[in-house]
Amino acid sequence: MDGVTKIFGMAVCDKSNVVNVTDKVHNLLLCGTFLGKDMVMARAIIGFNAEFGCVVKVCIRSLNKAISALVAESV
Repeated sequence: MDGVTKIFGMAVCDKSNVVNVTDKVHNLLLCGTFLGKDMVMARAIIGFNAEFGCVVKVCIRSLNKAISALVAESV
């Protein structure tokens, strides 16, 4: 959780950084602003795969499609 949060530089929402160890996947919810202006929200679905290790699927939302694409590509 800490690594993904640090990469995006966003704040954790709804205490989603608390992981239930019995779940196979975890939803990490993040929010922040892009260059202090445009609101951005992210959902990172984090799981563990025996073959590939830690697997992360990211969904980014903002009112500006270009910002959403830029934030998603920054990973």
